[in-house]
Amino acid sequence: MLFNSHIFLFLFLPLVLAGWYFLNYIRKFKLAQGYLAGMSLWFYAYFNIRYLWMLLVSCLIGYLLCLWMEKTVSDRGRKGIVAIGCLFHIGMLGYFKYSNFFLENINAVFGTDFSLLTVLMPVGISFYTFQQLAYLVDLYRGDAPLCSPLDYLTFMVYFPQILQGPILRYEEMVPQFREEKRRHFDAERFAKGMQHFTIGLSKKVLLADTLAKAVNLGYGNISMLDCPSAILTAVGYLFELYFDFSGYCDMAVGLGKMIGIEIIENFDSPFKSASVKEFWRRWHITLGRFFTKYVYIPLGGSRKGKFRTVLNTLIIFLLSGLWHGANWTFVFWGLLHGIGVAWDSLDFFHLPKKWMRQAVTFLYVCLAFVFFRAETISQGFLVLKAMVTPKWNGFLFQMGEALDISELYILTKAISMKAPSLLNPVNLIFLLLLFAISIIVLAGKRASAIVEQAVMNRRYAFAFAFLFAWSVLSMAGVSTYIYFSF
Repeated sequence: MLFNSHIFLFLFLPLVLAGWYFLNYIRKFKLAQGYLAGMSLWFYAYFNIRYLWMLLVSCLIGYLLCLWMEKTVSDRGRKGIVAIGCLFHIGMLGYFKYSNFFLENINAVFGTDFSLLTVLMPVGISFYTFQQLAYLVDLYRGDAPLCSPLDYLTFMVYFPQILQGPILRYEEMVPQFREEKRRHFDAERFAKGMQHFTIGLSKKVLLADTLAKAVNLGYGNISMLDCPSAILTAVGYLFELYFDFSGYCDMAVGLGKMIGIEIIENFDSPFKSASVKEFWRRWHITLGRFFTKYVYIPLGGSRKGKFRTVLNTLIIFLLSGLWHGANWTFVFWGLLHGIGVAWDSLDFFHLPKKWMRQAVTFLYVCLAFVFFRAETISQGFLVLKAMVTPKWNGFLFQMGEALDISELYILTKAISMKAPSLLNPVNLIFLLLLFAISIIVLAGKRASAIVEQAVMNRRYAFAFAFLFAWSVLSMAGVSTYIYFSF
């Protein structure tokens, strides 16, 4: 079930809110939490019922490992349980996500002919796998206590964040289940949640999904790209990815506020970063935190000299790349970001002005993300080549036409009938205007700052109501989230 779908907005969410607040109102707190967990399982099962059984098996075995950990006294035995947990969770993730990738590479390297498996990757497995691993390790280290089965299930399947994160830790969610004040309806908190959700919905529907039309045309016709269209294709994908993923996370934060079980933000204006290292402190914050806390620091972090710091950084980003997808393009993308972060860590050279460092950082990140989107590494280099080759063939006009903005249908139809020669320039203007709006949004405040600093009045309320209605009316097209694939 998608957040940007009518069934979610007009059936699922009202049922969740009504049942949750009613059961809490009559002080059936455990039943209310069970209801929330049950609705979360329905939300997840809506995609495919087979996904649900895999999730439940993962949670059951994950919790049994936690129980075993709690009853084990010796450090050696507890370490063994962590090892078993890693083998189970990572093994499950590896089977569903990487089995065919490894088989394809074995066949390519050794000339074998192993048949590929028919594997259906469960949505969100990369996120709930890491969240369960993090909790198991925290339990081993004494950073978190053992929670009840209901708390564990709700923690792992909470519907606002199960599909795309954030990847949360125990102290960021479970203690909220015991705060009675969160069980009662709070009008101010609920209003802020609606505003946060609306911002995320508009970023996803109005910006990400519209940009995707032009970007998909560009990456689907790489041989046709000239210099300006290649640049807009690369930049457009980075914008699309950000609005898609951060839009989802903003909606998740908003939903959390509406329910009262809040989740943390996952983005902090990453395109204002003045270094690649800073970019990764602001982009997909909880994933970076997971790799830092559970992999980078145990490897030695930056405590064992510059060589080990660089090596550990590269390992982290290679793993991050592989986590994102079973393709060498993701590994190469991770390597590029690892090199960028390692360079920043070595502190060799800095440009004198902040805006210069921000511009160079954006350029480097944008070029690296070309390989994140490309189907092959060689295809990514073709896009980069097109970006630096002085050439114009008018492909931008086709990218503008691909937007096919329904709100402008009457205008474009009239132009096509009365002055067809103006249609291409008008479509190009719409394309450039879309990029200009995207840049303005990126340069502005993040969603939480807008919501917290806003002064509620009629104009403000009307603006959000209009934005919500516009987003809902624009949800007619087929849409999904990019990170569902990861």
